[in-house]
Amino acid sequence: MNTTNQKNLLKAAIINCLSGIPIFADLDDAELNTLSDHMHVSRIESGDIVFSEGDPGDEVCFVVDGTLDVLKLFEGKVEKKIAVKAPGGSLGEMAVIGDFSRTATVKARTDATLLTLSRRRFDQICDGHPAIGVKILRSIARLLSLHLRDTSQELFELISPRK
Repeated sequence: MNTTNQKNLLKAAIINCLSGIPIFADLDDAELNTLSDHMHVSRIESGDIVFSEGDPGDEVCFVVDGTLDVLKLFEGKVEKKIAVKAPGGSLGEMAVIGDFSRTATVKARTDATLLTLSRRRFDQICDGHPAIGVKILRSIARLLSLHLRDTSQELFELISPRK
């Protein structure tokens, strides 16, 4: 198979993966095609650390296959699992919006494939294709709002007096 065919197959696979990720649900086929040019594919082995709590963040990751554990330091040393990310899940959405450090450690529970979008590449999308950037930003805002709502509910349940 020649290089052009391989690139076309990879691009088609990336577009197919992107179409199954909720953050990109509002994008049409042409927009997914444009977005695919800005994505990077990574293979992670079981046990690998994707990123650590406190690390600088400059990319968002999308799980194509495999399972990742999201871990939080407890009392500065013991990691507690706070979430599991499966295919279609995303990690580090705040990193493409601003200069935020990672709020948790992400470790591969199984071998996994990730699509990543760096802040620089996202900025290029926003500059060159503002309609795509707006759609992605709206989806990220919705996702972060849902996370905040869930966290608020969990906090409420923790501080509410028990009967």
